[in-house]
Amino acid sequence: MTVTDDVKPSTDTASAAAASVSESNTSTSIVSAKEGSCTPQVAGTGESGPSQPDKSQHIGERLVGMSSENAPDLALFRNQVVNTLREWYVLASDSIASLLEGRSLQNPAKDLWLLGKHYELGEQVDEQAWEGAGYSAEVLGDFSRLIWCTYRSQYPPIAPSAFTTDAGWGCMLRAGQTLLAQALQLHHFGRDWSFSWDGALDEDVRRRELYTDIVKQFFDDYSSSSTFSIHRMASLGKQFEGKDIGEWFGPYGTAAIIRELARQAAHELSVYTTTDGVVYLADICEHDFKPTLILVASMLGIDRVNPVYYPFIQASLTLPQSAGVAGGRPSSALYFAGFQGDELLYLDPHFTRPAVARRPEDRYSQSDLASYSCNVPRRIALNRLDPCMVFGYYCGTLESLIDLRSRIELLADDGMRTIMSFDNGHAPTATLSAPGTPRSQGGGGSLLKKLPPSCSDSEESAGPRSGSGEVVLEGECSEEEWVTEL
Repeated sequence: MTVTDDVKPSTDTASAAAASVSESNTSTSIVSAKEGSCTPQVAGTGESGPSQPDKSQHIGERLVGMSSENAPDLALFRNQVVNTLREWYVLASDSIASLLEGRSLQNPAKDLWLLGKHYELGEQVDEQAWEGAGYSAEVLGDFSRLIWCTYRSQYPPIAPSAFTTDAGWGCMLRAGQTLLAQALQLHHFGRDWSFSWDGALDEDVRRRELYTDIVKQFFDDYSSSSTFSIHRMASLGKQFEGKDIGEWFGPYGTAAIIRELARQAAHELSVYTTTDGVVYLADICEHDFKPTLILVASMLGIDRVNPVYYPFIQASLTLPQSAGVAGGRPSSALYFAGFQGDELLYLDPHFTRPAVARRPEDRYSQSDLASYSCNVPRRIALNRLDPCMVFGYYCGTLESLIDLRSRIELLADDGMRTIMSFDNGHAPTATLSAPGTPRSQGGGGSLLKKLPPSCSDSEESAGPRSGSGEVVLEGECSEEEWVTEL
């Protein structure tokens, strides 16, 4: 499958023109970008009257006409401006940080990990990874298959508010959606997959339909197929946390909302959340085992990530069960999918795109869904991360769950500071973490009320390590099935 990004930080994007229009009495100021240039050009204006007729003035007149005749076109143009400016800002800030920290003088690491898959890079690894330079077609193809959830606009209002965009407040919800989307792809496709969008083979048709069904779960409306839409997530936050729609959500609340939506929809994928780092295996197997996404919300420092956790963050992304990490830099949520040296590869939700229009009979083309993919890997240093994170692990089988426990405990045995542990029993009644209808909820109590509204309200905790050498789970499963030597 070949997917393309509709916004690239290149001169082609710059030629789309970064413009803003402001009115003051009778003067108009227009900012646009020359084609092929990254330097905005400002057209001068007179203080007592309009500027001299020029190309910029004609552009301004066209924009005024668009505002009255075609508001969606103006909104799209505005989004392109904001997206382009953000591209420049991210590039500039990352380059300056790299220079000040001395990383620009170092040779980039030749090993890259992406959701449990290892790549050995060639000798020529360009620092300008924002352009995709230095990465092989295999790496870029794998990265482009990640589902990318970003800000959207022009969607139906999120009741009871009048919000038709989540730009400025929905970045952590979008990062959570992106993590969940990768888990759903692991669930349906496994780790290595591809398909031809226009292929006529049965397998291509099947995968295309499954891919479309996954993406539709994140469409921006109240449709029954939009299980994890921004509308449902924001509305649930209002219902359970008392947050007004338009307020920023933290990682803890986002993880809890995903779990609650999955429970309400009786989703094929169970979602298990923990905020103290302990995964209670008996709760996951309270009934027959279902494919489960484990979300571990944790605070790994105060204002920055404590360096003792750097190795675990990297090791986590090498695990075959990894669905990525929802975190970010301070006040700016990101989704982390892999790492190269001491830098994490990420997807940035802070790009606003129009909501995808519903198609008759759900027939979507590749171009319809192209904005849900990105072929531009970016990197951020570990020391620039915000300490609040949600780690995601997809366990499709019981064996995969046992293997995850084995790998985490092996890391701890090697002296690594881990952020999670496993317990054979059920969670205490005060802990709300089990999938399905949790015993601790009393048949429908509020999960979200017990969670801190933001990461800063919780204490750092790595959780106690289990010293057991066996996995012995209690519950309805047979002893023969659940006792496994590690």
